[in-house]
Amino acid sequence: MFGLGPVEVVVIGAIAVMLYGKRLPEVGRSVGQTISELRKQMTSLSREMDLANTLDDASARRTSRRIGATDDGPQATGPRFEPPAPAEETAAS
Repeated sequence: MFGLGPVEVVVIGAIAVMLYGKRLPEVGRSVGQTISELRKQMTSLSREMDLANTLDDASARRTSRRIGATDDGPQATGPRFEPPAPAEETAAS
């Protein structure tokens, strides 16, 4: 438990009893509820981040397919533009 030995746990427990006395069950309950709520929030945040990563990956795959940037095979190319050769008449003038 957090790298604490049995002696340290007993000392912490004795200090807690001295500080809180009869209210110790209430304090323990509220600490437990706080930790539980924190775990729920962390799980929710983790799920949202995983979902966002999944959606980003899917969006990137769709975009690359649309643009044709995938390496799935030969890519179609358009005709090349070649400028007309200069006429000899214009060169002689």
